Amino acid sequence: MLILVAISPIVQAANSAWGLPEGFMRQWAHAWGGFTFYDIIMPLFIFMCGAAVPLAMRRRLTPEGRPGKGFFRHIAVRLGMLWVFGMVVQGNLLTLDAMKISPFNNTLQAIAVGYVFVALAQLLPRLWHRVAAAVLCVVVYGVLMAAIGDYSKEGNVAQVVEQWILRHILPEGSSALATHGYTWFLTSLMFVAMTFAGSFATEILRLKESGAKRAGLLAGYGAAMLAAGWALSPWVPVIKHVYTVSFSLQAMGWCVLALAALYALVDLAGFRRGMGVVELWGRTALTAYMVWHPFRPAIKAAAGVFTQGLAHLADEKVAAFASAVLAAVFVHFILVVRNRLRG
Repeated sequence: MLILVAISPIVQAANSAWGLPEGFMRQWAHAWGGFTFYDIIMPLFIFMCGAAVPLAMRRRLTPEGRPGKGFFRHIAVRLGMLWVFGMVVQGNLLTLDAMKISPFNNTLQAIAVGYVFVALAQLLPRLWHRVAAAVLCVVVYGVLMAAIGDYSKEGNVAQVVEQWILRHILPEGSSALATHGYTWFLTSLMFVAMTFAGSFATEILRLKESGAKRAGLLAGYGAAMLAAGWALSPWVPVIKHVYTVSFSLQAMGWCVLALAALYALVDLAGFRRGMGVVELWGRTALTAYMVWHPFRPAIKAAAGVFTQGLAHLADEKVAAFASAVLAAVFVHFILVVRNRLRG
């Protein structure tokens, strides 16, 4: 979230002002095909949700593994909240215009889909049942993508399914029918699989082994998925927009390796210096997202009020860069206040 809301706008402003190296800037965009640094953000959100599920939902089960009081209500409330927030951010819900509203096109909704299935999967009695469910999602999606259509923006089966569903639930002429390359309905199979991948990382951390061994198991788990994604890439293109199997495996591999590194650094080595800002943004990630996206014009306008004088003292480029930095500071301040009010 820190990268998405604070760092990326500053990088884009710096590029507009001074022209950063082209190779560097390619890492801050989503291309059709290939894997960039910016591509990891959404998979990280999905992965982190999955990692939290065993911790959050197991305590809502009885010792016999049955759903306790409020188990299903908790899932339903989270699903509804994330779905509505997703429609507010990117689904044009607040326009109240049926010709503009999109039912499913946001990261929060992708997280919600994965969360529901993986939370309910906690009721399965054996870990291998959950592993089998994750593998089934990957295999079904991979076979459908390979066997039907191709991997072009318009010709892949995920896009065909997307358009078929939207044409049946949206009014004719809706702007939500426009093709942007991203797919959500059929691709939910991969959202579920990636959420499972996060939950399995937590299962490793909960093993009754030494910290060093758990870190090693995590690293091995991540390296195996990364290697599998690389091995598949000559036959299955790496495409973030439709979450091809090769892309998803690579993304989850990097996510697990990042978790293994942080676990070794913070939990085992005890290194915590400078982690406060990252921890704050992680703890208040949903707040940051909902503050920045709907209210971004207001935040940028407020920052522009305080930095407009730099256009006179220096130039417009310096003023725009300073405005991006100050906007990030404003959001950070809101998160600090929110965190203190939460106690």
